[in-house]
Amino acid sequence: MTDQLDALIARDQEAIGCPYPIFSELRQESPIYFSDKLGAWVCTRYDDVMEVLHDTDRFSSLSPTGPRDGRNGFALAMEELAKDPEMAQYFETFLANAANAAVLLNADPPEHRRQRKAVNRAFRPSRLKGMEPMIEQVTIDLLGPIREKTEMEVVSEFAVGLPMTIIAKALGVGIDDLDTFKKWSDDLVMPVGNPDPSIDKVRDYLISLKGFNEFFGNLLIERRANPTEDIISDVATAEVNDEELNDAEMLSMLQQFLVAGNETTTKLLTNLIHRLAVDSVLEDKLRSNPDLIDNFIEEGLRYEAPVGGLFRMAKEDTKVNDVEIKAGDHLWVIYAAANRDPEIFDNPDDFLVDRENAREHLAFGHGEHYCIGALLARKEARIAIQLLLANIKNLQLLEDKNKYEYEESFVLRGLKELHVSYDVIA
Repeated sequence: MTDQLDALIARDQEAIGCPYPIFSELRQESPIYFSDKLGAWVCTRYDDVMEVLHDTDRFSSLSPTGPRDGRNGFALAMEELAKDPEMAQYFETFLANAANAAVLLNADPPEHRRQRKAVNRAFRPSRLKGMEPMIEQVTIDLLGPIREKTEMEVVSEFAVGLPMTIIAKALGVGIDDLDTFKKWSDDLVMPVGNPDPSIDKVRDYLISLKGFNEFFGNLLIERRANPTEDIISDVATAEVNDEELNDAEMLSMLQQFLVAGNETTTKLLTNLIHRLAVDSVLEDKLRSNPDLIDNFIEEGLRYEAPVGGLFRMAKEDTKVNDVEIKAGDHLWVIYAAANRDPEIFDNPDDFLVDRENAREHLAFGHGEHYCIGALLARKEARIAIQLLLANIKNLQLLEDKNKYEYEESFVLRGLKELHVSYDVIA
């Protein structure tokens, strides 16, 4: 068990590709398990995960991507880069961000509630409903070139472009810079589940952070003076109890919206299309009964959570499932493990499109920090799958092209590429 978990944390491709047996063994033998390699407790039972996520009095979200003790590769790379005078300007941006780091994902109450209340209107149901025609058009535009062929690489030709375009339009920025936005997003999410990156990757992270802050900082100034109907304007003009958000809070929020708005949905779409490609009966079933598509998406989120799980830190000496946790200890609460807990989900390792309680999954977290963009992600996935099924059929994996390589993160789980063949529907 220890060796397998260590392999996952070390981002071994075989372990990342199928971590569920590791989680199952942990759940059965030691559901609250301390990993020396991770420096944190590993939490795999559904009820335990829910307990930690909901108890903000005992558990903090200030370090949602895990402990940083100064010994890992990220910290060592930062020390090395700090010696380079040319990197000084990038460290200034990083330190300014770090000084105001507690925003949404990594903020505790009451600050989290103040921030969330300030930007809830950016994701209000009426706005998201109004976005549906735009989501449909973006999907149709992406399917145009796909209809001219009989093979595609799903990630680059469809799963990246859809959510990346949608979040750019929702934010209120032009789509001419999508490649730059994607580069920033990839670089900024790099430390998540990757505690030992190369110096080059950390350098890219710092450079992208500065580029992002300058670009969106200027847009925040513009929208504050002349707001329009977009998320940047909502953030730029947000206030609660006559108190405005500060610049660092606003930039961190936009960064989280950009990253979460495309990274997780890309992985979700890729997983859903992979599922269709390995199960022709399922494809026909959804096409003949489109009312099942919503539950198909929920079961897809349960079966393969794009975000495997985030971290919490104990604020005080406490217990979880009768295991003593010391103040300051970190816990990795694994959504992907909870989603396959047989106490909650019957036959959890089976993909059941009509599973009655599929929506009880924790792929979007739960409680105080439930994903603010969950409704948008669901809406994008539903429209994408509906239009995909209306345009192509007989999805199959191209085994000679697929290597099944996953991104190098034990937290974010997504295929780098997925090659499929299909027939076009006239």
